[in-house]
Amino acid sequence: MTMAVGAHDGALAEAATERGPAGRVGRVVTESGRARQAASGQVVAQRVAAEQVASEQVVVERVPFDHPDAVALRLAAVAELAERYGDDGDADEYFDPATIVATVVIRAGGVAAAGGSLRDLSGADDGVGGRHPSGTGEVKRVFVGAVFRRRGLSTLIMEELECSAREAGLTRVVLETGTAQPEAISLYEKLGYERIAPYGKYAGEEDQRCYGKAL
Repeated sequence: MTMAVGAHDGALAEAATERGPAGRVGRVVTESGRARQAASGQVVAQRVAAEQVASEQVVVERVPFDHPDAVALRLAAVAELAERYGDDGDADEYFDPATIVATVVIRAGGVAAAGGSLRDLSGADDGVGGRHPSGTGEVKRVFVGAVFRRRGLSTLIMEELECSAREAGLTRVVLETGTAQPEAISLYEKLGYERIAPYGKYAGEEDQRCYGKAL
């Protein structure tokens, strides 16, 4: 599914990365130490594309979870999380592709500028002694390349992920972020997300923030 929008559409334009719990183990995708190399390799192309955003259409597209552009954006997100939190605890997070509801990539000037995914957590272990209710989706790895920020792309990602959640019959979306990501917290709160009880592998950490929104 592809949607073209005006370059200046979207109410907010901050980068939103998130810090999430380990996924259920199955056939897995590992986001490893390749993150920093992948992120740095995109910088020149992103800067060129960013200069074209004002005159180019921004394309919002749903792609497979393992699409090369989606993988590259997740690796860049992991690299930034490591820089912000001083560790690479998210680098080896596992995702079961069977739980992925949707993956979104936004292209600007022909370059993958932003992305994010949504997975189904219905019935999954919540990491704090319980299970997520049926109909629960989780937003993962929302990320906007540094040179594309402040253009509303993160809002477009979230809107598309929420749309995919509704289409899949999910009734609630949750997510994790942290205090080292104030722009992400601002984004989620402006989009109507409210603080919820901690969950996941970071539930005991002071810098974790969890949010939820009924659809």
